[in-house]
Amino acid sequence: MNALHTIQSQEGGACPAHAGQAPALLHRPGNLRLTPLLAPLSRYYSDPATVEIRMSRPGAVVIDRRGEKKHLIEDPALNRGLLEKMASVLGNRAGVSFDGVKNVKLSCVLPEGHRFELLVGTSVQTDLSLAIRCKHPFTPTWQQLGVSDALRDYLLGKITEGANLIVSGATNTGKTTLLNLMLAEIPDHRRVVACEDTPELHIRRFWDGVGLLAAREEGTGSGMVTWRELYDHMMRITPDNILFGEISTQNAFAALAALNSGVTGFMCTIHAESPEQVIHRKFVQNISWAGGDMADIPEFLADLV
Repeated sequence: MNALHTIQSQEGGACPAHAGQAPALLHRPGNLRLTPLLAPLSRYYSDPATVEIRMSRPGAVVIDRRGEKKHLIEDPALNRGLLEKMASVLGNRAGVSFDGVKNVKLSCVLPEGHRFELLVGTSVQTDLSLAIRCKHPFTPTWQQLGVSDALRDYLLGKITEGANLIVSGATNTGKTTLLNLMLAEIPDHRRVVACEDTPELHIRRFWDGVGLLAAREEGTGSGMVTWRELYDHMMRITPDNILFGEISTQNAFAALAALNSGVTGFMCTIHAESPEQVIHRKFVQNISWAGGDMADIPEFLADLV
């Protein structure tokens, strides 16, 4: 049985990177028209040192920069109306409805590859909740992520063996950053298939690989397939390695099915405080919250991971 690891970043939220590896989104049709609309926000998230910006009420922006304490900036121009206008245009671009009345939540990717998450209306006591997780070029070292030489050598050995690995940890601890460092050790001729709902894994160097994206919400008319459809497609395109991004209620069942497919070198990330929680609780919880049921998940994970 291989080991399950929880690795936490000493950088406290280093953004996943490798220069030139971000999705090629900037030059898609229509993106240039977005630039002036997003300018009031982009002035905060365009700084390469910015890890994340957040808003919990209109006119107030929290900036979280690498190596600094977070701080609050008052900006009255960033009102709910402007944010809803941005979200409406971003939603149209992504094929997702957002109107601030019935459709009040938007999860999408900005042209630069940053992850955009907005919720407005009565579900938020302070009227809005916004987080933009930045994806600036930044390549941390193993040491910066808190990985000792011994643990690094162990992980590299497991990657060479084709072991199944799950990276767990709390929010903003560098899970995806670590996973991307691990991906850099896989030979570029491997048939690597990545399944995500937001493109964060660096797979462009795998010349026989492909990145697949699932719809975050079913029935949105975005032209994107469901996780079940993505799984069916993935099983028919002969993967050598299967990668999932972050495990959620929507994809936990598909991830376990992929793990049980016989393919080696499965990797993913998951929010959990310990490896024991991953084995005994988090997958069970995600599948249960999605309305599903699967027997013997802890035993299944203990055998395959």
